[in-house]
Amino acid sequence: MATVQPLRSEPEANAAVPPEPAPIPSLADFLSDREREEMRLADRLAFAMAVEAGQPATPELIERLRRQASADLHSHAFRLLHNQVAEIRQNAVLEHLGRMPRPPGFVKLVLATLCGLLLAALPVAWVALHPPTQRELLDLLGRIGV
Repeated sequence: MATVQPLRSEPEANAAVPPEPAPIPSLADFLSDREREEMRLADRLAFAMAVEAGQPATPELIERLRRQASADLHSHAFRLLHNQVAEIRQNAVLEHLGRMPRPPGFVKLVLATLCGLLLAALPVAWVALHPPTQRELLDLLGRIGV
């Protein structure tokens, strides 16, 4: 019979102590001397990304996160603009379709087809019922060489 072996050989009291969390970066480290509003937003987003990553704020990390934050903001702005353009186009199409008349129904299409067949049958019936017209058409076709 198999013996039961514990999964941990050491008692839980001797378990390893979790490492201390990295110091939280300061917002002042991320704010630059840039005066434009969009750069301030990128700086604050970089700070939030650093806090989320839990890494110490080194100048290389700050610059890398600023570039990443700026790229993320640009891609978000592009997606937002693209979605708004698509929404405007969709609204324009719906407005245009709202101004168009309703298409004909099935019954109207069947009646139009029957009228077209009747109009095409009239010249054929005329030629079939008038032998002189048949002879003239055959002579004309003979001269053309068909």
